[in-house]
Amino acid sequence: MTDKPAEGRPRLLVLTSTFPRRKGDSEPGFVFDLCRRLAGEWEVTVLAPHAAGAAAAESLDGVSVVRFRYGPEAWERLAYEGGIVANLRRNPLLAFMLPAFFLAQLLAVLGLLRGLRPAAAHAHWMVPQGIVLAAARSLGGAVPRAICTAHGSDVSALRGGFWRSARRWVARRCERIVAVSEDLKARLVAEGCPAGRIEVVPMGADLDGLFVSDGGPRRAAEILFVGRLVPGKGAALLVRALPAVLAACPGATLTLVGGGPERESLAALARRLDIAERVSFLGPLPHAALAERYRRAALLALPSLEEGFGLVLVEAMGCGCPVAASDIPSLRELLLGGQAGRLFRAGDAADLARALVELLADEAARHALGERGRAHAVARFGWRALAQRYTLLLAREGSGAGHA
Repeated sequence: MTDKPAEGRPRLLVLTSTFPRRKGDSEPGFVFDLCRRLAGEWEVTVLAPHAAGAAAAESLDGVSVVRFRYGPEAWERLAYEGGIVANLRRNPLLAFMLPAFFLAQLLAVLGLLRGLRPAAAHAHWMVPQGIVLAAARSLGGAVPRAICTAHGSDVSALRGGFWRSARRWVARRCERIVAVSEDLKARLVAEGCPAGRIEVVPMGADLDGLFVSDGGPRRAAEILFVGRLVPGKGAALLVRALPAVLAACPGATLTLVGGGPERESLAALARRLDIAERVSFLGPLPHAALAERYRRAALLALPSLEEGFGLVLVEAMGCGCPVAASDIPSLRELLLGGQAGRLFRAGDAADLARALVELLADEAARHALGERGRAHAVARFGWRALAQRYTLLLAREGSGAGHA
């Protein structure tokens, strides 16, 4: 029988490669948000990669955090600042750290499984954490129940037969795979993962305390973009659409929040289009500052070409910010086919410009869209309800996974 802490809560081990490196960090906090809400029912320990300046072990809001080392501190640059795939694209030489990263994480997982004897383990992203957890179980690392959440980039960015086989293997070694959208589930099923083991649970946001509307005034013509500055997020499309927007709305501005390898090329594109004075690059922001941006912008635009879920839409809607997004399956699903946000044709700068002009020209329509979006986000994506769904998945008795 699995040991429990003295206070009676079962232990949960969480594997992730994205987690705040310190309190107030600008790294995406959705894994941390979920862990904090699970901490009432579970004793949560998070295993995350180490990074320069981060503590090897600490407690954050009731969550124990252990960071594994995978090289000299100056070389530990695979994770964070946009994620592993983006960092490898930015600096292919980092690939030489991949074996050390996988091995160090695997050894850390095996050690924590022996030391903690958790009742359940939860890996975020099928690659690499899902593979590491599956490998640990194959090597005798005991955990009664294991689930793995696929977020999207671990499917869309890693294609080909090898990665499809790896994801199928992870699906066989875990009791459940969680997909953050119906579209992502369909993609996993199409490549051979068993549909019966996949459940759809969207990611959530703090819609009670952080991403909330304060009813304050909005800048009438500020278009906001939030996301990594990488090709798949479509920021270049937004910059190319801006001249047409300015022709109809001369006061419009574009604010880009986030970092990534495209920053310099986007700035150069703005200069070539003679709109540089209308485009601002803020870099990554802490979550409180990001929420304030959502509360003041006229609208948020997300022109992604691929997206597993679209969490920034949920955050913006929570703040009452009207949103416009690419009409791709995951975002169409999230926005109820256009009822909770304006959709435009993916990759079409002209259609994007038309959507932005229509919204900027009609304050009443923006306000109504923001109200509908807020109501939809709170009803479906608040962490309270989603944490309960994860608790049921983690605690569910019986095993659907083989260990052959």
